[in-house]
Amino acid sequence: MTDNTRLQHSVLGTFLLPVAQALRLCGLDPLEVVDEVGIDVASIANPDWRLPQGQFNLLMSRCVEMSGDEAFGLLAAQQLRPQVLRGLGLAWLASDTVYDGLRRLVRFGKLVSTASDLSLREEGEQVVVDFGRLPNAEHFHYANRDYAVGMVARMCSLALGDFIAPLSVELERPRPQSPERWESALSSRVLFDCERSRLNWYRSDILEPLVTGDPQLARANDEQTQAYLDGFLVHSTSRDVVDKILEHLPDGPPGQQQIAESLHVSNRTLQRKLKEEGTSFLDLLQDTRLQLAKKYLRHPNRSVVETAYLLGFSEPSTFSRAFKRWTGMAPADYRESAKQR
Repeated sequence: MTDNTRLQHSVLGTFLLPVAQALRLCGLDPLEVVDEVGIDVASIANPDWRLPQGQFNLLMSRCVEMSGDEAFGLLAAQQLRPQVLRGLGLAWLASDTVYDGLRRLVRFGKLVSTASDLSLREEGEQVVVDFGRLPNAEHFHYANRDYAVGMVARMCSLALGDFIAPLSVELERPRPQSPERWESALSSRVLFDCERSRLNWYRSDILEPLVTGDPQLARANDEQTQAYLDGFLVHSTSRDVVDKILEHLPDGPPGQQQIAESLHVSNRTLQRKLKEEGTSFLDLLQDTRLQLAKKYLRHPNRSVVETAYLLGFSEPSTFSRAFKRWTGMAPADYRESAKQR
């Protein structure tokens, strides 16, 4: 996808609660600080309320300034309770392992922040949570990234009922005046001035079964979280475009002009709206075909040939080349690997 910074990104309104508690610990009145940056605290009574990302960035910047605490983001993260993350927090606690909880965080990252760029991967014996590139966002402060990293470490600790220390932590932020604050809060070696922010765990440490694991409860909260996500993302132009692509695909890959006409807008207007949402028609078309391809190939009764035609490819060989370009694997190899998972 293209640059996401044009989106009017938002975070969960409940993110204010740990920040407010941290302000109290610093001897500050949270209501005064929140009001100063123009946030209507009464909005938190609405469970669906979301705070514009730029406004939250400004709040965190102001909190660091008023408290005089360069590690304010970590302090706020330490006040986090699972309920702040809504159904995701409860599903995380009900996960079979910490690893499963991290997978849920990546899957539902847009719930926490629509600017989320989280990824999870294995590197040898380690599991890496990568927070993505620093956003080119208004009022961005490194306290925001500290809050995000601290939140993940905090949730892993709560899930285990005991603290599990990362092997190491890498942060993009410049080296602070008191780096020991970060190492104490995260119980790990912390490297600063890194290219990316990452939490690194030993795989074996986060694969231990959790005594609180409850697959049925986790699944119920997954469904609630997905329903919430669908609710506030449903009205985007991108979602409308994907819906139209799905309608047209069996007849061949639709063009941008065709989709624009289906949505009763001009081609130029559609292109502008998608650009504002940080994407393009070609990105959405490729992503839609790729996700459908993976879904179809995991189905044991659907052949590669049938999958190719359902995705609008004129020849199975054309589909095979495209799929290999997208994933690095032939469709048949992907299907075989999916059976073994």
